[in-house]
Amino acid sequence: MKLRNLNILIAAASVMLATSCTNRFEEMNDNDYTSGDMDPKYQFVKAQTKIYSSGHEGYRGNLIMTGPLSMTTMNPQYTQGAGFGRADSYTNATWETLYKDLAKDIEDARVRLEKQMDADTELENQAKLAQLAITRVICYYRTTSLYGDIPYSEAGKGLSEGIFYPKYDDQEFVFEQMVEELKTAREDLNTGATFTDDVYYNGDASKWGKLANSMLIKIGMAMSEANPALGEEIVRDAVTHSAGYISDLSDSALFEHNETGGAWGETVNGSGVANEGRVGGQSYQFFSDAMLVSLQERKDPRIFWVASHIDNTGSETKAFLDTAAYTNFDPFKYDTSDGTEFQQVHYRGAKSGDRPDGNRGIYELNGQVKHMSFTIANEDNGEYYSNLGYKFKDQGQYAQLVAVNPATILNAGSTTIVVGADEINFLLAEAAQRGWAIPGSAAEYYRKGVEAAVRKYPSFYASGQDYVNNFVDLYKRQQNVDYIWEVEASNYVERAVAEFNNSGDKMNTIIYQHWVSQIGNGYNAFALWNRTHLPDLVPTSLGATERDVQVPVYGEDPLLNVDAKPTGTSMVELHTGGYTNGYRPSRLPYPAREFTVNPTHVANAISNQEEYGNPSSDFLTAPQWMSKKN
Repeated sequence: MKLRNLNILIAAASVMLATSCTNRFEEMNDNDYTSGDMDPKYQFVKAQTKIYSSGHEGYRGNLIMTGPLSMTTMNPQYTQGAGFGRADSYTNATWETLYKDLAKDIEDARVRLEKQMDADTELENQAKLAQLAITRVICYYRTTSLYGDIPYSEAGKGLSEGIFYPKYDDQEFVFEQMVEELKTAREDLNTGATFTDDVYYNGDASKWGKLANSMLIKIGMAMSEANPALGEEIVRDAVTHSAGYISDLSDSALFEHNETGGAWGETVNGSGVANEGRVGGQSYQFFSDAMLVSLQERKDPRIFWVASHIDNTGSETKAFLDTAAYTNFDPFKYDTSDGTEFQQVHYRGAKSGDRPDGNRGIYELNGQVKHMSFTIANEDNGEYYSNLGYKFKDQGQYAQLVAVNPATILNAGSTTIVVGADEINFLLAEAAQRGWAIPGSAAEYYRKGVEAAVRKYPSFYASGQDYVNNFVDLYKRQQNVDYIWEVEASNYVERAVAEFNNSGDKMNTIIYQHWVSQIGNGYNAFALWNRTHLPDLVPTSLGATERDVQVPVYGEDPLLNVDAKPTGTSMVELHTGGYTNGYRPSRLPYPAREFTVNPTHVANAISNQEEYGNPSSDFLTAPQWMSKKN
């Protein structure tokens, strides 16, 4: 879809939905097809875009909660995710985006399309209904992967059927219904005209068929622990279906964002605009230490795309661009001291904890734990200073947290990969490794997954290429004159394939690469861990070694005196265990409001899921059906 047309369509949708749906609520409840001027295409496009364009939801659902829960990222300021905590203002954002907004529009659009056909028996809306059904599954899949049992069969039917307090369907039923809807949709895509006002594929029915089968693969794999036989059947059906599935980057379902309407516009990347600090201040979206070191150990060339220091000298959070400020720049070097000394390292991640001294402490000085800096906070005549007051050009550059890069993959205009080729190939590699009867081998799918996961960055985030080129050139000047990114990308794929071939735990190797591919997408990363409890870098529960962190003790500041020597070590609290006594949550809690407005149904949902067993006394750790191991 042309950008101008997309902007006009979404702007029109916002106005019409506000006036036609909200203000005429009572009339539509009596007769849900009275508003003849409401074209369902507006509601369809809103369903496609809203879950990716809300800065409120992206900030909370992705950056604060699921990124840290999955340990792909770490938020040292808002630690509810990493700290296994509860905070309704953060955990209910995804729920409200769907149930207070999108659910009713999706259902109303379905009713309107069907009534159009009733009124005009020669009209065929099956293809449009199919697109709407697939989009509905995408929206609800995210929600059930975060909360478990959810309203599904009765959701959004306040206008059409007067159901204002819908029942909660168990996750098994939700997935089974999604499967039936997707199978019907993929057959109906060629019956009648599609919505050409379509953010993902411009109405290309063949691409929508691949998207339907790819969602079937995701759902089949979501069943891999709780009902592997049914999961295998669904995945095999999707892989062998004539419509195909998303196997190459060119097939990926994308939302190409832009900044029309500003930070709260309808086409902005919600997580990206939050990462830039434009919808509530700096987001503190840094790398987890576990993720970052895994990239550094493997000399992963994606580090130039995904990581950066942060510049907060202006009104927004930006990537730091001044390559002249660096000395001996090496993004691959990591601290090997295990807390016994301070080492000069440019890129540092935050530990996964809820205690600031622990999650970003690097040494103790005169009885006080010293932290890594969040940002470059001030600039004075070409000199940059961190938020802790250290001069960046001196030792300050070695005590700086590294963030998910707002210049490349996570900004207001960066692309959302709704469903990508890397994700689907990794899922199929996992299916084949499980011994499921599908065409192709685990090794073949794994290679394709790694290739897509590396190549998607220059393919889909071209606006960040200048940033990458500048920092690759910096690394070449100061460390490795022979470094060529394209060559290293190919070499990395071959090393990853060799690692898989030689691995004694091939499943963990597959899941690791899948997990890494989801940097910036906490929703997918958390769902992956929650189902598999892999990769093994992400602990299921915290033992004694994860509750504290060791730091070196100094009598003089090693950031001011490079000759300073440690006098010993000290243990600093890293994680209190949160609400769950150190067990990693399997879900987000239901919003507090549900216990007031829909108490019977939410209580039943909790009771039903507690039957799966619960390692702690808090519902946060009650397994979802998909994470229940048979």
